[in-house]
Amino acid sequence: MMFTADTHCDVLWKAAENAASVVNVDTLRQGGVNLQNAALFVPPSLPKNRQYALLNKELRIFQQMTQPEQNSNDQNPDYMLSLEGASLIEDDLKEWARLKEAGLEMAGLTWNEKNQLAAGSEQSNKFGLTDKGKNIIEWMNHHAIVLDAAHLNEQSFWQALEYAGKTAVSHTNVRSLHDHPRNLTDEQIRALVHQEGFIGLTFYPYFINGTDQADFSDVGRQVEHLCSLGADSITGFGSDFDGIAKTVSGMESPAGFPALLEWLLQRFDEDTVKGIAGVNFNRFRHRRAL
Repeated sequence: MMFTADTHCDVLWKAAENAASVVNVDTLRQGGVNLQNAALFVPPSLPKNRQYALLNKELRIFQQMTQPEQNSNDQNPDYMLSLEGASLIEDDLKEWARLKEAGLEMAGLTWNEKNQLAAGSEQSNKFGLTDKGKNIIEWMNHHAIVLDAAHLNEQSFWQALEYAGKTAVSHTNVRSLHDHPRNLTDEQIRALVHQEGFIGLTFYPYFINGTDQADFSDVGRQVEHLCSLGADSITGFGSDFDGIAKTVSGMESPAGFPALLEWLLQRFDEDTVKGIAGVNFNRFRHRRAL
């Protein structure tokens, strides 16, 4: 089995809302997933007290997931913690420090909205990274927290790239294959290659091809395009499981990874597929910031 990593899912949010989840110990084992990134997410439209209650519940769930007795089986995955949008805490360094203490390794400044730090992917490019956002990125650099640029608009992306020590785009797709603001342009991809960043491909058909259906061949086209831009060494998977209503056919849960990897092995060389499966992200995760 290849080392397999998934750099984004919303299992914490689903669990906190007591909703059905496709990410669980059984599906992760079936998929041979070695590392699962779990994102803290609270809808910014909720009242602040409700957001804090949800955030704290998600933190408790993550702590339960990572208890030693929960991971004593060699087949169980390791988990890492990320933050999907910082509108709740913005530049509150006490809250940032609390999340770091809880295990935070990667954080996005926004979801799709504009806040005091930056502008999200649904916002006009006349808005971008703020001085507060720059200060938070510098704090993140100092505390070894990776910037996740997945939900930044282009203006914020380019400005943040100048300050971030390490930049990942945990769940995205290729804009030249489908023009969506959540997808990366070729210019952005090349910049991430230059910075030795990371790109995680989602299994969300609407981002992949603009419809509600996609299959392995659509994933293959994403990989092929990224390889053509020299991004084969920085590409991986950021499924967005539990955050998407539709998925690539065959990737309804983490259990689909072995079939997808086998399909890719028939079309790409083994080292490339191993890298995309998880080796690339594992290397990125443990690399010192530039």
